[in-house]
Amino acid sequence: MIVRPFARPAVLRAAVQAALRNARGRGRAWAARWALARIVYTGAVALLVGCAGVAPPADPSRLHPGVQLREHTPLPRQRVHVLRVDLQQPGVRLALSAPADRGLPLDQMPSAQGALVAVNASFFDRSYRPRGLTRSQGQDWPDVMAPATSPLLACDGAARCRIHLQPPPALAPDIELAVAGTPWLLDAGRTRTAADDARCINLCQQRHPRTAVGLSHDGRWLIVLLAEGRHADAAGLTLAELSALMKAEGAHDALNLDGGGSSTLLVRGQSRMQRPANEPALRRLANALIVRSRGDPP
Repeated sequence: MIVRPFARPAVLRAAVQAALRNARGRGRAWAARWALARIVYTGAVALLVGCAGVAPPADPSRLHPGVQLREHTPLPRQRVHVLRVDLQQPGVRLALSAPADRGLPLDQMPSAQGALVAVNASFFDRSYRPRGLTRSQGQDWPDVMAPATSPLLACDGAARCRIHLQPPPALAPDIELAVAGTPWLLDAGRTRTAADDARCINLCQQRHPRTAVGLSHDGRWLIVLLAEGRHADAAGLTLAELSALMKAEGAHDALNLDGGGSSTLLVRGQSRMQRPANEPALRRLANALIVRSRGDPP
């Protein structure tokens, strides 16, 4: 892993100016507090990371060559887990669970058994029908919801991945994996603002546990961020906060996956997130994003 030198003052200055622009004119205490917090957090990460797309030098837990997981607390009452997967690393495979697994908790899905890491993925309805274009091992999921308005991650058999914030009418034949969510979090490096969140108050503006997926600018790193929430030590995140954290972690494009009680992180079959106080058991899901290492069962 190559870590670049500390960022120049211009990086921090730009973050300060952006935060102040976002807060200007709102006239509410929470806006000022978030602006200040964003300055402090973004500035600290900028000094350590140097630029987007470079792995943070904060000694992340190395689960496998090319797979890193770390937990940290960026602000009071926020606890996040950041998974980084080198898509060019030989022996690392990315998959989406099979349709036959729908309606099961993540720890009971056959597709996730023996996996290095598994996280929840699609939004779903009461019949576990996923939102957006969805494909597992080259096979489309039938009867999906809102395919025309759901941003998605799509990967081919060589683990070349792309995020489509404007989803295509149909997936290309070479796509092996596709999973969708809503709404967008990063658009070519542009973050969400509180004004964006105001358009969807409950989903966006309120703090909840979260799961997000993004790609670095060069497409090499898959970045998954899960935020705990709804318990005494973690309140969760708004989507504007989640967007800022994803950018700080090196994502260039990103989208929001299902969150709340669905947010789940398993490492070698063991849960690594504290559950919401009102939902201690793992929730039944539509599907899961799975990371396997060479030698894991398919």
